[in-house]
Amino acid sequence: MADTVRVWDNSDKEVTGEIEPWSTWEQVKAVKGFPGGLIAFLQTSTDSEGCGFHQPTIVQAYAWPVLQTGKDLVGVAKTGSGKTLAFLLPGFIKLRKLKKQGVCDTSKGPALLCMTPTRELCHQIWSDAEKFGKPVQITAACAYGGAPKRDQEWKIKEGPDCLIATPGRLNDFCDSGVVRLDQVKFVVLDEADRMLDMGFDPQIKQVLDRCPWEKQMSMFTATWPRECRDLAKKYINDPMQIQIGTDDITTNQNITQHVKICDSNDAKKQALKEILGNLQSGGNCLVFSNTKKNCRDLAWELNDDKSLGLWTEEIHGDLDQGKRDQALNRFRSGEARVLCATDVAARGLDIRNITVVVNYDCPKNAEDYVHRIGRTGRAEDMGEAYTFLGSWGSDKEAGFITDIMKKAGQEPPEELRKITGGGGGGSSDWGKKDDSDWWKKDEEKKEDDWWKKDEKKEDEWWKKDEAKDDSSWNKDSKDEWKSDDWKGSSWDDKNAEDTADDGGKRKALWGLLDEPAAKGAKTE
Repeated sequence: MADTVRVWDNSDKEVTGEIEPWSTWEQVKAVKGFPGGLIAFLQTSTDSEGCGFHQPTIVQAYAWPVLQTGKDLVGVAKTGSGKTLAFLLPGFIKLRKLKKQGVCDTSKGPALLCMTPTRELCHQIWSDAEKFGKPVQITAACAYGGAPKRDQEWKIKEGPDCLIATPGRLNDFCDSGVVRLDQVKFVVLDEADRMLDMGFDPQIKQVLDRCPWEKQMSMFTATWPRECRDLAKKYINDPMQIQIGTDDITTNQNITQHVKICDSNDAKKQALKEILGNLQSGGNCLVFSNTKKNCRDLAWELNDDKSLGLWTEEIHGDLDQGKRDQALNRFRSGEARVLCATDVAARGLDIRNITVVVNYDCPKNAEDYVHRIGRTGRAEDMGEAYTFLGSWGSDKEAGFITDIMKKAGQEPPEELRKITGGGGGGSSDWGKKDDSDWWKKDEEKKEDDWWKKDEKKEDEWWKKDEAKDDSSWNKDSKDEWKSDDWKGSSWDDKNAEDTADDGGKRKALWGLLDEPAAKGAKTE
């Protein structure tokens, strides 16, 4: 089932039918400005990095015509859709033209700036920029935290055309004078929703405020929350918006999703080894765990199992950048066939030979699930995703997996329906509201709070009844044991109603106990 595509102009008018996509390489070649050598490189290369594209992806086919006209763009598209080339190629073409005209001088600072949320994605885009920029004499550098600044500074001082960076390290370099942004003519915010989720909003705004006002901007995001809309409204000038698929978090339909019920760690290990035993030649497997310890333990155990014969690497937050890069390079080259990872690797990695993803530990939310399994089925490839669930206590996870499978056009398996009670995703409220109605949230909140008012009223009924009962008891009682202390108490003080009530009862009780024995009563 093909993804639906919708396009809006800068006045929010839908113009889907008015934009002709560049769906074939012949259409792209016919466009003035697109280098024929670069197109041939994309079309025919079959190296281990995974080129050899038969045709542009959907997001490329729609983004290129818009960006080539010089307009700003917002692209809402799923992971693995070819977004990197969707913005890199038009950026390269714009840079070549501006450099020939002498409009920008990249010896003073980069002309193309791309911000990303993670160092892994930053390194990945930089690798693509280096690879695809060579045919058109475009150079690139990267800047990200967790690695020594010295090497990155040295590369930046060479005067690259493009700079790929994470917001934090980029601001550090700007503050220290290593990076100047006055030459920037083309800005990309990649995985903008993720950057905002990670709290990079202030850093992104600082960077954009340093850039010239006259520039072309594009934002690519998997989802379209209000925070992204606010950022786009402030910094992106009259953008065209392209939406591939729905505005929910949706998984790639090229990925076949499986669920395995495992009620013990031993069962999970056995299921993982069965999957790895059927791993196809030339394909790699990415295994996700929720903890660093589990990553280490799994990697050790898989390497210790000589019957599998599959070398396993690990990547998580306890490793320094050098070891992480080494693990990724071995995995990318095929030297290592299995990579055990935490969510540090879940976004942005574009390794075409990942054919299987395994959620050894199920993620806690739908968004992480989608981005994890989105590491396979890249571009037009097919992929398999396995998730291990327990038969008890997995209702929430089973709920959002059921929803996502249905939205991808896949029938949830029987064992998944059993966990959710047969009703599907009833246990998950993800994706139920249309974000386009964000302005209604305050109104909805008021309406949704009606039950609190009634609950408050119900909670206070006992105070009224208690006050009523106590006052009537005080009024009707004619017993002589009411003392002056009782009459002078704060019984009628509204601000101390409960305290006075309890204190008055205690005094009355002690008064009864302190009375002398009645005449004729037997005493010992």
